[in-house]
Amino acid sequence: MAQSRHRAFCWPRPTCLRRDFRDALGIALPAMMTTVATPVGTAIVTREMAKYGPDAVAGMAVINRMMPFVSAVIFGLSGALGPIFAQNFGAGRMDRVLGTFREGMRFLALYVLVASVLLFALREPVADLFGATGLMRELIVLFMGPLAPAMILAGILFVSNAAFNNLGHPGYSTALNWGRHTAGTWPFAVGLGMVFGAEGVLIGQALGGAIFAGLAAWLALRVIEAPCRDPLRAHHTCPDQRMQVIAGRSYR
Repeated sequence: MAQSRHRAFCWPRPTCLRRDFRDALGIALPAMMTTVATPVGTAIVTREMAKYGPDAVAGMAVINRMMPFVSAVIFGLSGALGPIFAQNFGAGRMDRVLGTFREGMRFLALYVLVASVLLFALREPVADLFGATGLMRELIVLFMGPLAPAMILAGILFVSNAAFNNLGHPGYSTALNWGRHTAGTWPFAVGLGMVFGAEGVLIGQALGGAIFAGLAAWLALRVIEAPCRDPLRAHHTCPDQRMQVIAGRSYR
């Protein structure tokens, strides 16, 4: 039954391969470019930190090692929500797509709250573990203390990226991520660094992230409201839903 109705097993056709490869590449290339933006932002912040001496660079090195561990759940949230966005979009259930976005944000807020409390409680022991003193210690304590809730900003961007990539607008993910790690990082890190020193670089990075996180959330809600309307252009572009529809097909 599955074979006759859904063609579960069949030889690929060259025309279909070319069509699907083109469609997949339209999502894969922007997603790859989105990922490349992160090390660019890290390089900018590290360069600015280098102006304040080896202690500042050492503190930033510890923070960069801790970030993937602390934010692992946030990084994974985008991948977990993507299939849910896609399946409901393919089924035409935009109410569920919106519900998924909202629940993703709620989960994100809860996780960041719990993680921030734990980081705050462990900030001094972690600094001792790395033998941090002086400016290095100040940066670690700042990251694990007042700036810990700023993790939600990256999470908002990741959840929005999942919506963009699976609702036919992957280019938004690329533009917002590159914007965040360039225009949303360098001027703020430099400006606040001139005022507050090395700590200002971290604060500036968070401030720029807040601007782009807000923009991403606004744009994601606009896309969910009407996926066929491009919020940034005058004309309408309707994404091809063949990539999202994975069940209920009838082949004759």
